Amino acid sequence: MDTNTAPQIEVNQPHSISVRSLVEFVMQSGDLSMGGFQRRDRAQLGTQGHKRVQRSRPEEYHTEVEVTCQVEDTEPPLVVRGRIDGLYASHEPVIIEEIKTTTLSLELVNEDHNPLHWAQAQCYAYMYARQQQLSEIRIHLTYYQLDSHEEKIFERQFSWEELEKFFTNLITPYLNWFRKVQAWQIRRDRSIEQLEFPYAEYRPGQRDMAVAVYKTIREKDRAYIQSPTGVGKTIATLFPSVKALGLGLAEKIFYLTAKTSGRLVAEKALDDMRRSNLYLRSVTLTAKEKICFCPPVNCDPDVCIFARGYFDKVKLALEELDQHQAFTRPVIEELARKYEICPFEFSLDLALWVDCIICDYNYVFDPRVYLHRFFDLNIDPYIFLVDEAHNLPDRARTMYSAELDKEAVLQLQRTLKPHVPSLAKQLGEINKIFLEKRKACEENGKEALIEHELPEDLLKALREFSRKAEDWLVMNQTAEFRQELLEFYFLCSNYLRTAEYFDTFYVSYFERRGSLT
Repeated sequence: MDTNTAPQIEVNQPHSISVRSLVEFVMQSGDLSMGGFQRRDRAQLGTQGHKRVQRSRPEEYHTEVEVTCQVEDTEPPLVVRGRIDGLYASHEPVIIEEIKTTTLSLELVNEDHNPLHWAQAQCYAYMYARQQQLSEIRIHLTYYQLDSHEEKIFERQFSWEELEKFFTNLITPYLNWFRKVQAWQIRRDRSIEQLEFPYAEYRPGQRDMAVAVYKTIREKDRAYIQSPTGVGKTIATLFPSVKALGLGLAEKIFYLTAKTSGRLVAEKALDDMRRSNLYLRSVTLTAKEKICFCPPVNCDPDVCIFARGYFDKVKLALEELDQHQAFTRPVIEELARKYEICPFEFSLDLALWVDCIICDYNYVFDPRVYLHRFFDLNIDPYIFLVDEAHNLPDRARTMYSAELDKEAVLQLQRTLKPHVPSLAKQLGEINKIFLEKRKACEENGKEALIEHELPEDLLKALREFSRKAEDWLVMNQTAEFRQELLEFYFLCSNYLRTAEYFDTFYVSYFERRGSLT
């Protein structure tokens, strides 16, 4: 494949990291599941709470003030970016405000409630003070209670010297990691530059396919390729993609496949290139239910030792990044057991630092489980290789569909009746609607009922149940039925979320099964 006219590697291209990511990378500690259950609309309520606080401030208050800071003596340049929630620029000294929303009673929130909150605020203060050459600055850390709409403000004042020392102590461990990552990327790109096709010769049609893939990536286009079995499609797509990666045309490769056999073929193709002196890290993502060490999946740190202290132990596990190139399922499981960490979460954390991610379609296309850390407001260029793309439409129908089973409703109703009768009563309302749909099927002499409208009565009952279930779950009480309730709550949430996509391409489908109960 001719790459002589391709752009040269840009080793000095700046690298950016957000303040939040920086703080979490260095300081996050504790269990995997620290915050307990949160409402489905928690993120939306948090955003609304932020805006409500900002609107309540006086006219001279500035909101969403962007700040940047280039770290000295870094090659390539490292830039830290952030956005200050609120700023009193005309005050003496200047005041910056960091706003955090909470569902906790403010009586339970003290000044040291979360060290990461102060750390973020101190980073913003340092960056702003550096830009404006300030000798001191004041921080307001404001907690806003989402239910009572009350505020609690903590205030601290910092000198420039204090902020500079804090930021230096924070950035130093990240710089050590950053330099290791950059050294790897330089080594990787040099190996890619010299990489030859890993087999003695191309099969018929294979070279043309590889050239077409490379041109598609270079032109930021998309291509649909159909070829007969035996051409060697996997290497014909991965080889040019790796070449493009080394030339700075992409940040990461996603190899998406619906079958285990497809993942194994992709892993072998990468291994074959590594035997031709390629240096490239990859991770294979396995479904949480399949790789979990404590089935059925329960991430409660009181139950699962692999969730307990995860954020402390994962830092040690990530130090093994230099010891492997192919993070396959056996490798991930071995390291996860060694450091007693959740293998699924570990694979996701590894994905941030590898060059190629081999995974199922749903990690990119499914609105419920796609990889938010890569695709939410991210402008980095990625290469997506979709294996056997003809399977994607059927999978997409599943991703954008949802179903509920009447038997599950009845079972949970029986379980909850002695403990949470109000929830059991609401499940009874849902069951009545299922009974009505079943009778409609019988009256029409059919096994199924198809409607081209949303089932508004069912959606209303599900919303009411979800609201009441949230009220109970948010208390994070221990109960034998909690997991069963939580699982059905998530089923309802998925059903309600899917209903938001309903249009002329959707139908409501009710199927009659078993006897009438």
